[in-house]
Amino acid sequence: MAEHLVDHDWSGLELLSNDDCHTLLASTSVGRLGFVERGGPVILPVNFTMDGLAIVFRTGEGSKLSTAMMQRPVCFEIDEWDSFSHTGWSVLAKGTADEVLDDDEIGRLERLPVRPWSRPDLRSHWIRIMVEELTGRRVVPVP
Repeated sequence: MAEHLVDHDWSGLELLSNDDCHTLLASTSVGRLGFVERGGPVILPVNFTMDGLAIVFRTGEGSKLSTAMMQRPVCFEIDEWDSFSHTGWSVLAKGTADEVLDDDEIGRLERLPVRPWSRPDLRSHWIRIMVEELTGRRVVPVP
């Protein structure tokens, strides 16, 4: 049986495959959206789901919606860590945010398993991140 070779970065972190990154994205429901607002970096938590290869979430009026309306570049990060065993993983998606405006598409997205945790009545705008670059790393235990 052939042994699967695992790639590592310069620091010894395991590089995750595209498939591994997609699997991890589909396995969690909260991530952090990063973008630039008024010349400075902003990182905000959002609950999300995957729609094929795209990341989707709902939002209200504000900086996340403004970023999407202008179709600006964003990043989206998820991770999980175990401080006791010093293990964990991180996935970073880069792409462009866009507001979903098509009524049929919004109706389809409404059936996906994602609901805002806070004030869903104020979060009626759907945002889609079309992922253009996807990377991930895993910290493995030191033998």
